[in-house]
Amino acid sequence: MSVLTESKVRKMLKEYNYLESGIFELRAGEKLTPAAKGFLNDRHVKVVNSNKSSSAASHTANAVVVHKSVTCVEESAVLPHLSKLMTLYPLLLKNQRELYQEYQPEKCHQIGHLLNVIESIVSHRIHDDICEYHETLPNNVELQAIRVAKQLDQRSVMLNYTAASWQLSCYETYIACVVLRKELEEALSSQDDSFAIQTINLLKAIEVLLWLITSE
Repeated sequence: MSVLTESKVRKMLKEYNYLESGIFELRAGEKLTPAAKGFLNDRHVKVVNSNKSSSAASHTANAVVVHKSVTCVEESAVLPHLSKLMTLYPLLLKNQRELYQEYQPEKCHQIGHLLNVIESIVSHRIHDDICEYHETLPNNVELQAIRVAKQLDQRSVMLNYTAASWQLSCYETYIACVVLRKELEEALSSQDDSFAIQTINLLKAIEVLLWLITSE
């Protein structure tokens, strides 16, 4: 019996150009690991059994692929991941409390706007640009330019222990957002899914805004 692991399935999807939302034929003598099943399920790929012999080439030649465009969040591969963004709720509320206690009302309001954006995304209200959520928010293009200028894709520590407590608190939220976004990028890397792309871009925009609040 041949066991197809998640890693093997990922490689096959990449090398043999399977389309998401299609059908994956499981050959005679083949078995998927639970992780591989979950990976295909997250990408809306249906697994069917076949009596044909097993080989990567036969998968390529005989797999029946049915591509359907994603027209709503409920059809998107990002859907099961949205609830993970709720982990940012208590962090953002903690940021607001500390900023309020430090008499920084403007930053407190800015965090409130970001909390509303996250809540909207979790509630399936996913827009193309973060500026669509509130008139005071910059657009994605402006924020991407700031991201590049400030080199926010670096992995080094960006504050030190002398930073104020509220700064360290906001930095914690920034890091949490980065980690969530990177997990989404990895999980949805093979998806041609507008809602997944929009969600990732919105998280990138939120990261920049969090860093501006933290550092300025």
